[in-house]
Amino acid sequence: MKKNIKIILFLAAIFIVAFSFGQNRELNLLKKNVQLANIDSSKVIISQIDSQQLNLYQKADFAYWKANFYKLINDDDVAFENYLQSKKYYIELDSLLKVAKINIEITSLVLAMKDSKIDYHNFLSEFLKYAKTSNDKQLLSEGFMQLGKSLYDSNPNHAKQYFFKALSESEAIGNEVYSARIMQNIGATYASDKILKLDSALLFYDKAMHVYKKRNLKEYMSYIYINRGVVYNKQKKYENAIVSFLKADSVTVNEFKNKNKEIIYGYLATAYKEIGDYKKAVEYMDRQKVYLDILGEKEQQKAIIEIDTKYRTAEKEKENIALRGVIFQNKIVLIVVSIILLLSVLIGFLAFKNIQNKKKIIEQKKEIEVTNLVNQLNENQLNEIDKMLEVQDKERQKIADELHDNLGSLLATLKINFETLSHFETNLPLFDKTNQLIDEAYKEVRNIAHLKNTGVIGKEGLLVAIKKMATKMTVPNKIIFNVIPSGLNKRIDNTVELLLFRIIQELATNCIKHAQASEVNIYINQYDNEINVMVEDNGKGFTKETNKTTDGIGLKNMERKIEQLSGSFTIDSKLGKGTTIIIDLPL
Repeated sequence: MKKNIKIILFLAAIFIVAFSFGQNRELNLLKKNVQLANIDSSKVIISQIDSQQLNLYQKADFAYWKANFYKLINDDDVAFENYLQSKKYYIELDSLLKVAKINIEITSLVLAMKDSKIDYHNFLSEFLKYAKTSNDKQLLSEGFMQLGKSLYDSNPNHAKQYFFKALSESEAIGNEVYSARIMQNIGATYASDKILKLDSALLFYDKAMHVYKKRNLKEYMSYIYINRGVVYNKQKKYENAIVSFLKADSVTVNEFKNKNKEIIYGYLATAYKEIGDYKKAVEYMDRQKVYLDILGEKEQQKAIIEIDTKYRTAEKEKENIALRGVIFQNKIVLIVVSIILLLSVLIGFLAFKNIQNKKKIIEQKKEIEVTNLVNQLNENQLNEIDKMLEVQDKERQKIADELHDNLGSLLATLKINFETLSHFETNLPLFDKTNQLIDEAYKEVRNIAHLKNTGVIGKEGLLVAIKKMATKMTVPNKIIFNVIPSGLNKRIDNTVELLLFRIIQELATNCIKHAQASEVNIYINQYDNEINVMVEDNGKGFTKETNKTTDGIGLKNMERKIEQLSGSFTIDSKLGKGTTIIIDLPL
């Protein structure tokens, strides 16, 4: 009898282990399909998992990936409920990292909901507390990102500062894709109506798009096309906007598909209306309404998903049985046809390539001649700029020497002689006051004489020099200069440091002389192979017509000098909205 009981218990244990292994395999398969945004496959797997048979950890995992699935299809209410259920299970398991990740997922979900009444602040606060305690740079980056999103409408300038913090943390660990997502949000902030620096927005969209194209992330590329279209609409370049929105529509998107289509068709309807094509405008308004209805009918959508999942499961099983019998024959036919087609294409391609190469050689010769001529002209212009900068430095040196050697000496002699008169002077208060004025004049001359170096020469480096310059130029209650560095962990070539210092110094001087600004932010970011400088003021801004200043280095000469070093120099200014100048320079 005892022997039979032992056998039964042994077989039961084997069954439990096998069942648990099978459930884990299904959960891993669900995770993989949700991550790849395979909507249909994820539906089938969810319908096949019996949550009642799962242990506590498996239940927490299943609820988490179900939430991610429902978020993909824009069923936000169900996603929210499953996130809460998963969080409850993970709290029971004392899995703090999982709880933190769910908190940031809930925050992201709620912020994306239109006119949501759900309070996300507690979820975000819990997440940030955990991120700071663990000092995890990726978690900190995600937290700063969501903080920026939460302030996007109410205070975009404050939001932008959090986005730059998020970017700094993300780049420190080399997370290129997440950094691109942050840059996309920075671009959206610049495009907001409260800032409206559209050229800056396009610049950051281009930086993000470069990463997405390199990684072939088509869905993220679709989002950039939408973002660009919005900017073109605001610039009243409606034809460009339509092209960008149609590109977005042509990309096959799995995640947030319905929401994506509703947004694109709404923007297309607006753009076509603006150019007077009312037929197209009505057509896209009708398409938008279809997706608005889909997004609104949540209860009906749940029933459809359940029925559709069961139907597809049964149909797929039938198809698999039928296909197994003919798949081998089809493979052989396909291989033979593919070889014939490949040979035909190869022969045609080689013939076409031969003709193209001959044409290309002729065109290249012409291009080389034109390029040589353009390079010669550019070299002449850049030599003139170098000479001008050299002359300016010599003039600064000469003025400083003159002040120090001549006027400084005269003031020192005047002070000695004046002190001698104190033996004969009866009006001592007047003497003391005059003596104090001579001291102040002498110190001012010494300050001007030493201003030519300002810390950039020697061991201090660019950042220290800029900070000293900002301190000297700041006038309380009139104009404030803020220096915001990131990633400046090592020195760069002294020649580049000196050039950047002169340019930043000139831009800061322009803010005082011309911009009528009360605050200037100087961002200096150093990456692995690039340094980025952004000088941003809240002054009166300018247009090409109003920018007629001729003193100093000049914006055009700055641009040419940066381009000589294979960098880029971008000016984004709008009357009444201030000016942002961005310098990207490879190291």
